Amino acid sequence: MQLSMTRAVPRPSAGIIDDIEREDNKKGYEPDDLTAFHQLVRHLVVDGDRRAADAGRRARRTLAEMALVGQGR
Repeated sequence: MQLSMTRAVPRPSAGIIDDIEREDNKKGYEPDDLTAFHQLVRHLVVDGDRRAADAGRRARRTLAEMALVGQGR
């Protein structure tokens, strides 16, 4: 008969940092992140409008206008 001095090693679980990150992620975007995102979108819209105007066109704003692309309009 062989005796063993081993024991089952518990499975690693998430640490406190993982818990904090999980709670933070549940909150969604931080206000600073959201502000930066809105600034980026506004910049892209202005840039797109300028490029369309330079080409003598107008940027499409509605789904109906976008759906007309490729229909020979």
